[in-house]
Amino acid sequence: MVTATNETPSSSAATGQFLRIYGFLLIALAIECAVFEGIARYQGIRPFLSVDNLILILNQSAIYGVVSVGMTFVILTGGIDLSVGSMIAFGGVVGALVTRAVGGDSAWALASGWFAAMAAGFATGCVSGLFITRFKIPPFIATLAIMSSMRGAGYLLVQGTPVSDLPANYIFLGRYTIAGHVPVGVVVMLIVFIAGGILLNTTRFGREVRAIGGGEESARLSGVPVNRVKLAVYCMSSVLSVLGGLMLSSKLRSGDPTVGVGDELQVIAAVVMGGTSLTGGRGTIMGTFIGLLIIAVLATGLTWIGMESFGQQVILGVVILAAVLLDQFKGSS
Repeated sequence: MVTATNETPSSSAATGQFLRIYGFLLIALAIECAVFEGIARYQGIRPFLSVDNLILILNQSAIYGVVSVGMTFVILTGGIDLSVGSMIAFGGVVGALVTRAVGGDSAWALASGWFAAMAAGFATGCVSGLFITRFKIPPFIATLAIMSSMRGAGYLLVQGTPVSDLPANYIFLGRYTIAGHVPVGVVVMLIVFIAGGILLNTTRFGREVRAIGGGEESARLSGVPVNRVKLAVYCMSSVLSVLGGLMLSSKLRSGDPTVGVGDELQVIAAVVMGGTSLTGGRGTIMGTFIGLLIIAVLATGLTWIGMESFGQQVILGVVILAAVLLDQFKGSS
């Protein structure tokens, strides 16, 4: 009886803290789902809140989710990475090219493509990080240059023609399911989110990331290896972008240099919507996950009720602006 009494206040406190941090986001997500479900019932179309549709929403947002974890770490340091859309395309192209070059419908060929793409992503992230840390180029400019150059590199590698004739097992990341229902891409996304949350919340590296965002000079005076940490987060962002590119390439069963255009906006929107401050220092992986769901439910719901893509872009822009304004109010309060 004594043990139960001691555990209850702790559990209540944890629940209260969770609701204080994420309550507004969860309410917004619940309202979205209720509105789209009500409109679907009014229009006499299929229910919006079905298990199949919820899995579909998770599957469609899996690529953005993987990339958004890396972006969260970057923004927490007070930086930005505009190259993620180009890295999605570049990673898919490299993975497809190497897989086809190795040849055969084997796990070795698939693993070779994945490894080559990840290595290319890591190298590109190092270049971005070095420009930012060593040469003191603002992250916006450095990653904008990488965005342009890697998009061009993807086109040059394939001469503008998507890589096709890939082995059957190439679709593993994009189309395979576990137990016949859960897409592999969703599982990959959840693993990345869990790993990102552990890294941010329970390790010294995570504390250093937050410290840099809270004040770079103060962090440096406190003994934080600022340049090393910032280099690491840009490498992480680039590698996770390539992983997202491999997932998309797998879904399409081709390496297409034209994909990923504008995806950086979707990723940044999910991170900001989840409460990560654009000035750095404040944000959570769980918040990014809920922000991703809010954006995904909005996009899927608008399509579900028959709204054209141009109208969706207008609404998404308004939602992003509202999230930024809310972040400003939080920062000033």
